[in-house]
Amino acid sequence: MRTACLVFVLAAAKMNPIFASDFLVPGIYRLEAGSNLSAAERLQGRPGEEDVEHFEHAIPAAADATYAVVSYESDSHRNKLIFLVDRDYRTDINGANRLCVAYAFPVWNDYSKSQPFCRTNISTGEAMLKGSDSAFTVAWQPRRAFQRSEAVPPERRPTPDEVGACALGVCEPAAYGRAIHHYETTYYADRFKLVTPRTYGDILYLEKAVPVFAQADRASPVASLDAGSFVAVLASRPDWYEVEHVHRDGSAFHGWIDRDDLFELKWVEQKASTKDFRFRVGFRPDSDAPEAGVPVAIEVLDRRTGRRLQVLRDFDSEGQTADKEFLQVVDANFDGHRDISIFGMSGGAGPNNTTHFFLFDPVARQFVPNEELSNLPQISIDTRRHAVMSAQRGSCCSHSAQTFRYIDGKLTLVGEWDESLSADGKWLVTTTGHLENGRMRYRTKRKKAL
Repeated sequence: MRTACLVFVLAAAKMNPIFASDFLVPGIYRLEAGSNLSAAERLQGRPGEEDVEHFEHAIPAAADATYAVVSYESDSHRNKLIFLVDRDYRTDINGANRLCVAYAFPVWNDYSKSQPFCRTNISTGEAMLKGSDSAFTVAWQPRRAFQRSEAVPPERRPTPDEVGACALGVCEPAAYGRAIHHYETTYYADRFKLVTPRTYGDILYLEKAVPVFAQADRASPVASLDAGSFVAVLASRPDWYEVEHVHRDGSAFHGWIDRDDLFELKWVEQKASTKDFRFRVGFRPDSDAPEAGVPVAIEVLDRRTGRRLQVLRDFDSEGQTADKEFLQVVDANFDGHRDISIFGMSGGAGPNNTTHFFLFDPVARQFVPNEELSNLPQISIDTRRHAVMSAQRGSCCSHSAQTFRYIDGKLTLVGEWDESLSADGKWLVTTTGHLENGRMRYRTKRKKAL
């Protein structure tokens, strides 16, 4: 039996055993022998029809998959699934080998070259994946083919009442005979059951070959993972992944992957710096726009020696021009230490955009992601007034803004403004709020809309 596509699955130091019942528990699953005979959801028979049923495997013979690996993303509440198929297996959506190697569900429609995860349960030509907890079924739409019709003669003469009923279209089969339509129905299904629970949190596709190390250092290489393989990620460090390499027979070994090896990045030195640090932003190139890229990493360098001191990852940003002014330096929490920020998401047509903030911890001498500031739309930092402002637009006729200050080290709402049209469109409603004696107090005014 040939070697399958390899799956590297991350082993977490800290594990969360709680999973919603509607999702699959992460781990290694095994095909249940003979499950094709019972796993299918059979079609409901209709009067006058008879079916000869056949039960086939949903897993193509060429895939030869006995095991599957499942991850669970707690943030997005999504499972990803990899079938450990023969290394020569290739998906052909128009042929017998229509099974994808990788799936994501529910609510997934983002298949791409870098994210080759197929969706499920959408059209009749796509795999149906159903299950929860520790078992799942993969199935295809049943195929039902008409074979012949058989005429069954009447058993007796009709009664007067039956003659009247038949004139209205309701004919008693015993008195008038009937037709039996014969079909052949073929079901395609297989069931997998959990055999080795793991806390796998995500699965990524590798676009390039990646070395695997025995320890979290580059001095101990032990193996290499080919391009086109999959990596399942869990509770990663910004610089390393701890992994398990899962073979087609369900066995696994432990290793580490350097995150610098995962993608080819374009590192751009940034104009902004502090007295101790300078910065580089790593962009994943955009094939459609060579001058642009998606920022995925920030490198913190010693300003004097150029040595890497820290790398920041796992933030979401939209594609941007890969230039030297992408990163900004600002004292965002007014503690006397300069922090860094980069653009996040545009929020659609422009308003409600977000910015990622990383606050400097002078004790650890590390930049730490700050969710409070990063979640505020249209944020601006007033270093003179020591105020943080945020604004939103809900529609053409609804706008709001907030002002925050750090009070005893805590980001605190101190002012708020909201203006919108009333439901009938006749009034402009303005609400203002101010912090007084530790409580927000609000006042609302209405005036005729123009």
